[in-house]
Amino acid sequence: MNTEATEQEKSQVEEIMAWVAEAQALEKETARKLLHRYICGGQCDWYQTKSEAAGFHKGGLTEAEKATVQSAVSEVLPGASEEEVWYVVHGVLCPGHPRTRPS
Repeated sequence: MNTEATEQEKSQVEEIMAWVAEAQALEKETARKLLHRYICGGQCDWYQTKSEAAGFHKGGLTEAEKATVQSAVSEVLPGASEEEVWYVVHGVLCPGHPRTRPS
């Protein structure tokens, strides 16, 4: 089980966040939270232990937000499966949390 994201994965996630931020006219940190909500959906440890204190709503995304994130992911990780996208993004946004490489 791998917990450490590679430099390439970090770069890919940064690119996705920049794409989302520009498309939605958001600050980078807000785009990061939107991507985190999209990928982890309230399942990771951060959501369960720290999201409330951070003032981060656990609710769903709007259709426009989902479409923006999906477009960004498709641009940066073309042809990646849902599991591969989760593996890459989760590894960067949730450092130290175990992740299993998809087969």
